[in-house]
Amino acid sequence: MGIVVHPFFNQLDMKILLSILFLLIPILLTGQVKGDYVWVSGIQGNENQMYRDGFIFDFNQKPMGIDYQKLTYGFTSSRASICDEEGRLMFYSNGQGVLNADHQLMPNGDSINWGSFAEFAWPSHLGYPGPQDLIILRDPGYEDGYYLLHKQINLILDGPNTRELWMSYVDLTKDHGRGDVTLKNEILYNENYLLSSYLTAIRHQNQKDWWIIQPKVEDSTFLTFLLDEIGINRMEDQNTGYFFDKSRSSASGTARFSTDGTQYALYNYYDQLHLYDFNRQTGILSNHRMVEIYDPEEIDREIINFGSVEWSPNGRFIYCSSSEDLFQVDTWEEDIQNGVRFIDSYNGTLDPFTTKLYLMVQAPDCKIYMTPKNGSFSIHVINKPDELGTDCDFVQNGINLPNSNGGGMPNFPRFRVDEEKKCDPTISSVFGQAVYYRRDLKAFPNPTSGPLTLEIPEDFTKGTLEIIDIRAGAVHRQKLDHPQEQYSLDIGHLPSGVYHIELYPEYNPGRVFYGVQVVRVE
Repeated sequence: MGIVVHPFFNQLDMKILLSILFLLIPILLTGQVKGDYVWVSGIQGNENQMYRDGFIFDFNQKPMGIDYQKLTYGFTSSRASICDEEGRLMFYSNGQGVLNADHQLMPNGDSINWGSFAEFAWPSHLGYPGPQDLIILRDPGYEDGYYLLHKQINLILDGPNTRELWMSYVDLTKDHGRGDVTLKNEILYNENYLLSSYLTAIRHQNQKDWWIIQPKVEDSTFLTFLLDEIGINRMEDQNTGYFFDKSRSSASGTARFSTDGTQYALYNYYDQLHLYDFNRQTGILSNHRMVEIYDPEEIDREIINFGSVEWSPNGRFIYCSSSEDLFQVDTWEEDIQNGVRFIDSYNGTLDPFTTKLYLMVQAPDCKIYMTPKNGSFSIHVINKPDELGTDCDFVQNGINLPNSNGGGMPNFPRFRVDEEKKCDPTISSVFGQAVYYRRDLKAFPNPTSGPLTLEIPEDFTKGTLEIIDIRAGAVHRQKLDHPQEQYSLDIGHLPSGVYHIELYPEYNPGRVFYGVQVVRVE
C-alpha cells in the first residue's frame, strides 16, 4: 500500500522522530474535544460582492448563539472548520479557499481543488460542491499542523467527471499564529472514481492517529487510510458487501461513525441504510447489515432525493433523512429491521424556497441540526435525539438564521469518542428560548417600498408581531390584541434590505409561529 510522507519529518532520522513523538504523546492524547464548537456557514454570494453574508454557530456560549458574520468567501455545500482545545475557531474552508480565524484568506490558501472544474465550471465565490467531501484532521505528529482532505472534481469533456482525493496542509505557527497553507492540492488517490460525499474519519484506538474511510463508486469496496505521525498511509481496500453505482449512490447521502466509534453507518434513499461494526485498533469494518428504511418496491429511482444519516449522542439511534421524510432506527432492537420508526414528513414550508429535509450534524449541545437543501433562513432541529420515536422532538424550521444558509453543514470527524460525555446538555437552545414550528405567513406587495398587507392566519387571535433585520436582529416589536383578517404595516422607515416578519400567538402550546421574508426597496 502507498504512503504520503509527513510534510515536516520526511528528512528526519526515524529514531529521532520516534523519540520526539514519545515526548509528544501526553500532549497529543489530550485530544481536541471542542474541535466542533464553532460552525461557519453562509450563502454563495455574488461574484461582484467584496463580502458575503455568513453566520457563526458558537457552542462556547451558554445559551448557544448564532451571530451574523461578514465573510470573504461564500459557501455552497462543502465546508469544514476546526477549533482548538478551548473551542476557539482556528480556521475553516469552503472547499476552494482556507480562511483563518479572522475570516481572511491564509497565505497560499487560495485555489484549493483547482483544476478544470473550478476553472471552467465553478467560480470561487460559490464555494465548492460536495456536502461531505472535505474534512480537517489534526496531525498526530505535530500539534500545530492540520491535514485538509478534499475531493476534487476532474472535469472530462468527452466522458464522465471523476473525483480524486487530494490533501493540503496548514501550519498554525505561520503568519503570526494565524496559519499558512504549506502544502496544497497533493494527490492522495486518483485511480478510480470515488462516491461524491461519504468522506469521514475517526480517532484510532490510540487516541492520536486517524482512520479515514471513503467508499468507491461502481464498486463494492471502501478506500481506507491511516493518518499517523509519519503521514497518510494507504491501507488495504475493504469489501462493503454492497455495490454502489454512480447514477444514484453518488452525492445522495452521507456516512457517520457512531459516537463511541464502534459502528459505521452509510445511508441514502436509493441504497437504504448500511451498518457495519468498526474496530478502531485495526480499522476493519465487519458484520455488514442492510436496513430497509423504505419498502424496496416503493423507491422511485427516477426522482432526485438527497438524504443524510446521523447518530444520537447515546449511540442507540440512527436518524435517516430523505428530502421528504425523517426516520429513526433503534439499534438496540434484536432484529434491527423492527427498530425503524417514522418521525415526520416535510411540512411544505417555503423560507423562501422549499425547506425539505437534508444534511444532519450532531452538535455539542446534544441536539441534531438539519439544513434544507436550498438556501433558507431557517433550519430544522431534533431537540432530544436520545429519546425513542417522536419523543425525540423534531421541529421543522425551528431555528431562525441571521441570513440564508447555502444548503450545507460542516463535516467533522467524530470528536469526544473516548470521553464519557459525548455532548454538553447545559448548552441550552438558541438564545435560551424554546424552538418553534414555523408556518407560512402571506404578505403583499413583496417587494415593497414600504406599505404592505399581512394576511393573518385564522387561528391567530392575538400575540406579538416582530420585524427582524437579517443582520441586526429585531428592529420592531408590537402587540396585536384582537382578531383580524388582514393587518396593514409600513416598513418605509427602514433601510432597503431583507427582513423577516413573524407572528407569535399569545396562547401557544403548540409552539407555532408564522413567518415571511419581505424585501424593502426604494
